Amino acid sequence: MAGLYAVYHGPDGLKKIARRTHHYTAILAAGLTKAGYELAQHTFFDTLTIQTGDATEKYYQLALEANINLRKWPHQLGISFDETTTLADIKTLFALFEVEASIDDLSTKIAENEFAAIPHSCQRRSNYLMHPVFNTYHTETQMMRYLKQLENKDFSLTHGMIPLGSCTMKLNAAAEMIPISWPEFASLHPFAPKEQAAGYAALADDLKHKLCEITGYDAFSLQPNSGASGEYTGLIAIQRYHQSRGEGHRNVCLIPSSAHGTNPATASMLSMKVVVVRCDRLGNIDLSDLSEKINIYRDHLSAIMITYPSTHGVYEEQVRQVCEQVHAAGGQVYLDGANMNAQVGLTSPGFIGSDVSHLNLHKTFCIPAFLMAVAAQVLDRLG
Repeated sequence: MAGLYAVYHGPDGLKKIARRTHHYTAILAAGLTKAGYELAQHTFFDTLTIQTGDATEKYYQLALEANINLRKWPHQLGISFDETTTLADIKTLFALFEVEASIDDLSTKIAENEFAAIPHSCQRRSNYLMHPVFNTYHTETQMMRYLKQLENKDFSLTHGMIPLGSCTMKLNAAAEMIPISWPEFASLHPFAPKEQAAGYAALADDLKHKLCEITGYDAFSLQPNSGASGEYTGLIAIQRYHQSRGEGHRNVCLIPSSAHGTNPATASMLSMKVVVVRCDRLGNIDLSDLSEKINIYRDHLSAIMITYPSTHGVYEEQVRQVCEQVHAAGGQVYLDGANMNAQVGLTSPGFIGSDVSHLNLHKTFCIPAFLMAVAAQVLDRLG
């Protein structure tokens, strides 16, 4: 989305947005200074820090009453502008801080030396976003046609069978993407006070509770934003578990030869030693080779990373045996949850014997296979 934002606006559009944001910030800085306030810094782009002393709490509360969030420190208040800031916002802040200066007069004065608050060394003069893609699609029609052109280059299940990537090729319906355009979801600031995010927190808590029920796990984190970062987080959790038991030396990660490429990559990022476990002629984990590798690395075994159903789309019957063997050697089981949609209604990571997983929520809970599983459970309960 960030990339396409740059495609749509282009270098000229981004510069226009940035100049407007800075100009508004400079107006506020000039007005506050003229009214006798001291700024913590005199160089800025979109953020100001005001020395408010003992009046900090008073101004902070006045801002809240005006539906404005300021950043509060013991004796300072921070204000940040962006492209959504309007002249009405500046007027509200002027009234709040009792600034009587004319916005028009301040704007005219600032325009004489537009970048006075930006150090010379920080002023970019080189070109940027020179590729044609950033200089072509600047209307809604052009942008939609460009996105359609990109879509047409994709190979999906609507074109034929996909030999690899069982975890990747899922259907994401447009209806499930719509909420990202809702201000209730998209416009909450990451640093908004907790009391203003009660609805968001309730949604997160409810989702975590349901995920625990579905998977059989004890807890969930919603922080990782992708499968790769989920893997990284999961392996860190396993490493921290070993460290808490005084076994921080365990650093061997067993990975079947059929695994996703992200598995060994993630383990390597954590400086773990990757040991490949062979698969048989059908693509399933070779239990004899697994036993051999466990015996060799027993004292340093940290984890095994498996996928269920496996990458080649099979419910490996010996998966619980794999988990039991690793546990018996003191290791943990990381089960790649990218194919969780094929488990719902049939089994769960907790039942299988896994200790940690990541779930691709945008894949598991918005595709026909999941809906069919839910429907089957409902029908079963109805008799």
